[in-house]
Amino acid sequence: MKKHKLAMIPLIMLALITVTIGCGKDDEGENNIDYESYTDPRDGETYKTVKIGDQVWMAENLRYLPEVVGPDSGSQTVPLYYVLVYEGNSVAEAKASPYFETYGVLYNWAAARIACPTGWHLPTEAEWMQLAEYAGGADMAGNKLKESGTDHWGVINDEITDELGFTALPGGCCLTGGLFDGLENFGTWWTNTGFDAAQATYILMTHNGAGVYKGQSIKEHGFSIRCVKD
Repeated sequence: MKKHKLAMIPLIMLALITVTIGCGKDDEGENNIDYESYTDPRDGETYKTVKIGDQVWMAENLRYLPEVVGPDSGSQTVPLYYVLVYEGNSVAEAKASPYFETYGVLYNWAAARIACPTGWHLPTEAEWMQLAEYAGGADMAGNKLKESGTDHWGVINDEITDELGFTALPGGCCLTGGLFDGLENFGTWWTNTGFDAAQATYILMTHNGAGVYKGQSIKEHGFSIRCVKD
């Protein structure tokens, strides 16, 4: 099994851009978030959902996994699906991993664009920025959207509140060449906004940054996704 690096940013193809355009905890927690649920008819996976402003988001990373490949497989155009740490091609084995249940699936951009179930879609960059603006502006929204505590982020930060029930997790990514990177350090989520023929826009939240950041990455990389309701 490969060692999983926690160093940030071999994955960033361009410099991160901090958006300056600019509320809770769990269903048993202090902030009394009003969660609902959605069951994906394709595989029976059930997700918490939460209304934030005018948007309804899945409050968990998507776990739709029609097939799985090892991290050393890559494509700009063929949909590919990865599960953290897993290096085989058995869907059943991949789904048995605790990483699957906690962090969901990592998708290349081609897979991300078709993965959300009917009635939901991969959010655009603008939809992510709408979420960030509602959470107080992208320069500080990460602290309101990330899961609080140290169960997954692995650091103590009293400013992380998860006030809106979004519960962003640090599931890292799958990089070209077979490297799972960033577990417990950062989370990456594809948007449906392309940048050029080779790159698309993604969202980043880190353990030591307060904001919601956006950047561009090659479409081959495997990132998490959150679905937003149509």
